Amino acid sequence: MDVTLGHPLEVSHSQEQSLAPVPTLSPASNADDNTFSSDSGVLWQCWCIVLATIHGLRLQIIDLRGQANYWQAQHQRAVGREANLKEEKQSLQAQIRDLQRRLYGQKSETSSAADPKSPTATTSHPPTVQRRRRGQQVGTQSHGRRNHDHLPAEHEPCVLPEEQRCCPYCREPFEEIPGTADGTILEVEVRPHRRVYHRQRYRRH
Repeated sequence: MDVTLGHPLEVSHSQEQSLAPVPTLSPASNADDNTFSSDSGVLWQCWCIVLATIHGLRLQIIDLRGQANYWQAQHQRAVGREANLKEEKQSLQAQIRDLQRRLYGQKSETSSAADPKSPTATTSHPPTVQRRRRGQQVGTQSHGRRNHDHLPAEHEPCVLPEEQRCCPYCREPFEEIPGTADGTILEVEVRPHRRVYHRQRYRRH
């Protein structure tokens, strides 16, 4: 025979000398609590699985975002590199066309004007003729330095100022060395002047 106990009276600590009912559990309530605890455990496990899945998905999203940013930056670099290469290619092609025009343009026009029926004037470029270089030729004897000792000389002493006769770092004075370092500078002096001529006059007798 199941006997369900009532709510016995117990002294409450919040109110002195007052009676408060204290609930007691019966065997039927124990069974319900066991069922509730088992359901709570299943729910708790499901909740843990959901949280772990959400955490894993968040990590995957972070990883995918990082990869997307990386490949986007690489794509931008590749686009910029391609644009630079295209500009460089156009510049080099322009230089090649300019050099070809300088090398073959005038000669081909001259040959075609001289002989318009010539097949080589329109189909191929004339052979390049090596022209003689201007100035001193390679292998020829040079005339050497010219001697200008016959020209009048003006001697000019070169002495450092007083404030420059010391080291710029330690400010120690320089010591004079016997002798001088001589050099020659060829100067051409242009002097404007007037040339006045006096022509003798003549007449018949």
